[in-house]
Amino acid sequence: MPDDARMTLNIKMLRAVVAGVAGLAAAMAVAVGGGPPGVAAGTCQRSVAIDPQVTVSEAGRGLTFVVYTGGCAAAGEVSYVVTDGTAKRQLDFMLDNGRLTWAAGDTTARRITATIIGDNLIEGPFEDFRVALVFPSRDVRVASGPGQGRIFDDDVQSRLATVDSRTCLVTRKGDKPVCALPPGVLAPMDAGVKTFEPGHIIQVPLVLNEANATTQSAHLDTADGTLLGGVDYEPVHTTVHIPAGALVVFVEVKLLPNAFTHTSGHYFHVYVSGYTAGSVIAGSGQVTIVY
Repeated sequence: MPDDARMTLNIKMLRAVVAGVAGLAAAMAVAVGGGPPGVAAGTCQRSVAIDPQVTVSEAGRGLTFVVYTGGCAAAGEVSYVVTDGTAKRQLDFMLDNGRLTWAAGDTTARRITATIIGDNLIEGPFEDFRVALVFPSRDVRVASGPGQGRIFDDDVQSRLATVDSRTCLVTRKGDKPVCALPPGVLAPMDAGVKTFEPGHIIQVPLVLNEANATTQSAHLDTADGTLLGGVDYEPVHTTVHIPAGALVVFVEVKLLPNAFTHTSGHYFHVYVSGYTAGSVIAGSGQVTIVY
């Protein structure tokens, strides 16, 4: 075979090999897709997470979980299932199973609200039930699915305070990772408390079983878990003023940029103590970052 013909043949064979490798790579990319099996490359997923813990006084008559959404704003759905604990449906609260939906481009949070049925029985200090996010549609992933609702008995003979755990579902605002938050959540709750950039704040709820006729106070402190004060969040050691008539106040904790460099599940602790009108029960919680 002449040298020119041999060279032409070699070039054609090389091109065929390159094309075959490229085709294989493309097929693998579609198969893997960077996500769950069956999701093609380029398909985005919406992430959702529910409040891990919500406590209300029995006198409050309503208990609301926020379901946060982040990641890609794909259209999708997720169901929620309600399970009795020591609190029983139709006796202590009313909430049916349901399903939450988002249209493409919708980045707003959803709310799941239980109606609390008050009584004059001493059942305390807490009764609880569970709400779980389940059965997401194809383009939705559940980053954090379980939530605990706690009904704080207002018939016990003591005035009590507690603290709720919270979750930061990481999403993006422009090129920055931030916590997904419902609109309007960042209003300052206490005189002299600074409100930081939206998306970098976790508002930790301090909850009472019974409102007070006069202003009271309690202490809230943070402590390191796998997230470190001064590195991942700004430590808080503060006296919280509780206005007369209030059943809940919020304490702001700022997350620092390094907090968003960790993998899912890292956390720090929050503690409440020194409630001037009564006692603290279940006085520890945690703030967890999830993706």
